[in-house]
Amino acid sequence: MPVLNQLFVDQLLVPVVIRCFLVFGIIGFVVGVGLIIDPVRMHRFFGFVNTWVSLRRSTKWLAVPRDISSTVQRYRHLIGLTFILLGAFTTFVLMTRIDVNLVVANLRVAAPLLFVAWLVDSTRLLLIVGNVLAIAIGFMLMIFPNFLQSVETRVNRWVSFRAQSLGADTENMGLDRWVASYPRVSGWLVAIATLPLVAIYGLHLLAQR
Repeated sequence: MPVLNQLFVDQLLVPVVIRCFLVFGIIGFVVGVGLIIDPVRMHRFFGFVNTWVSLRRSTKWLAVPRDISSTVQRYRHLIGLTFILLGAFTTFVLMTRIDVNLVVANLRVAAPLLFVAWLVDSTRLLLIVGNVLAIAIGFMLMIFPNFLQSVETRVNRWVSFRAQSLGADTENMGLDRWVASYPRVSGWLVAIATLPLVAIYGLHLLAQR
């Protein structure tokens, strides 16, 4: 496991982080230079790209609770049997028919083989655990429906993210107004702040080649 973690950090995580810092640094530096040279055109560009999209409106349907317990209880034997049969079949296939090395070879992912094998095997084990849990739920649904319903009553707590995030959908334009009032000062601040990022991570990326 330490070897896999080291491979993940050195060959996947670190290069991705370096490229992200470099890309955002270049974008920030270009924006800063644009504010210094031509603030009017940059403000027009900001007005073009700054489109406010309200996730609160488009995800309203996700915050509506839907209770299907009556339907499940009505067809509990059929649903329970389906859970048991499908769960048993899938568990058997995952335990006996899945060759991790063959899956890794067919994926042909540009990543360390040990890491990909660990990821595939972990996914297989998680699926096995999920199917065993589905089998147990199927048995309880058929044989102990009252016990399963009592468990569901305790754990089924509806948490509305919509109700908890009322202020997250409000536009905060304070920074935009400040930049509009002092465009060249903002440009110099952004350019000076992002130039070291571009230099450091750009040189680091070139040194690796």
